[in-house]
Amino acid sequence: MKLHQLQALVAAVEHGSIRAAARELHLTQAALTKSLRQLEEEAGVALLVRKSRGVGLTEAGLRLHARALLVMRQLALAQDELQQAQGDEAGTVRVALTPYLMLTVLGEAFLWFRKRYPRIELRLIEGLVARVLPGLRDGTVDFAIVADSGDVTPQEFQCTRLQKDEQKLVVRAGHPVLRQPTAAKLAALEWVMPGPFSQGLDEGLLAMFAQAGVPPPQQITRCDAMAAMALIRQTDAMSVMPAPLLAQPEGHGLVELSLRSMRPPDIELVLLSPPEVPLTPAAAYLARCLTDAIAARGRSDSVNRAL
Repeated sequence: MKLHQLQALVAAVEHGSIRAAARELHLTQAALTKSLRQLEEEAGVALLVRKSRGVGLTEAGLRLHARALLVMRQLALAQDELQQAQGDEAGTVRVALTPYLMLTVLGEAFLWFRKRYPRIELRLIEGLVARVLPGLRDGTVDFAIVADSGDVTPQEFQCTRLQKDEQKLVVRAGHPVLRQPTAAKLAALEWVMPGPFSQGLDEGLLAMFAQAGVPPPQQITRCDAMAAMALIRQTDAMSVMPAPLLAQPEGHGLVELSLRSMRPPDIELVLLSPPEVPLTPAAAYLARCLTDAIAARGRSDSVNRAL
């Protein structure tokens, strides 16, 4: 397989047609078609399905396209690394962060990063583990800092464990359940939870209800983090969220619900990156800025709790 053939495949899929892909690559349609035909001959299977309105991928084409994207991304990273090593500010850093880091430490880390790399392009993706893993696998995400949900295997990613954060039971200020909270009353409420739409409560929360001696809630709404905070603030639903969020402006109107028999599990932050693929200097520096900001916030929280 030749590099220009893989580029032709990626371009054809990205632009949806041979004509548009040829125009993007500054080739004739005949030249691009020849590259794709040679790639199919080399692979020994059909990769593309020609349609009246463009092209699609066969099952084999889907597999090769995923690998071709990774090859293209690694070549771009190699070029970025060489240029950055020579002092040039070139390239793009793509990082995925769990939502509450966006609202707590991102701003400080961003300022540190920009002092050193004022012109590097940044692409920041908000997401939980299940959403960011595909990007780590196909190379469209350089690294991620997320809450470990148990979905990560050490063999698949390089994993650095950062710190644990407390979680709190949260309702809106003035919620009726605050007057006399019990485990049974909490289980009867609707719970709004950020995370994968097909998932119920995680094992830690199920264990919390089991320890309290009540069945878990039956009504669970899954949504994005900002939607969850809005729903908790505006309705009688409740949720669990990292403690540092309550001190942010976005946490206005939300209060912690304390119940001795109901303690949510802590969450652990982990930094994930593809194994055996070094980060570019700019990406490595951003990772350092973020981890330093997380550690500084953790020390500040410890001091506040001690006081």
